[in-house]
Amino acid sequence: MADRDAFLRWCCANPYAEELREAYLHWLVLHALELEPKPGQVRHEQPWRDQLIALRDLTLALSSAAYIQHPEQQEPQSISFKLWAFQADYQVLGLLEGSTPQSLQGLDLFDVTQWRFWVVPSRDLHPDRRSIGLNPLRRSHGEGLVYGELPAHLERLGQEKTPSCDGV
Repeated sequence: MADRDAFLRWCCANPYAEELREAYLHWLVLHALELEPKPGQVRHEQPWRDQLIALRDLTLALSSAAYIQHPEQQEPQSISFKLWAFQADYQVLGLLEGSTPQSLQGLDLFDVTQWRFWVVPSRDLHPDRRSIGLNPLRRSHGEGLVYGELPAHLERLGQEKTPSCDGV
């Protein structure tokens, strides 16, 4: 959509910025949970990383990563998800996958097919850990979920009394 792309270039000096990516990850998870984000609902005084999402008796902390952080970047960045809130029951980690220099022309933050997600119980992570790389994440929690699988997975978690360790 050319109008959206033109708007983003006009509005955001860096369309790959972490803040925009974090905001969109929150939007995706809210929609996956069928929680319609309403205008004015965003708490702008708090960084995205400090905004937890409630899912019945559980809380979700979100973090995103991408290989490309800036349009002029020539080499892919290694993937590391920042872990912000261990008081949350789960960490939802979102990777903008289609973000390598070779795929930069087709990179679209808003294309859900370019995202992969992991839902990790916080208790499975060492409390002093501040980040997790992609390879350790895949070794311990598999290849992750595509967006179409995320709503059902989150719904199952919300129905459980105790957070499970299902390896996703």
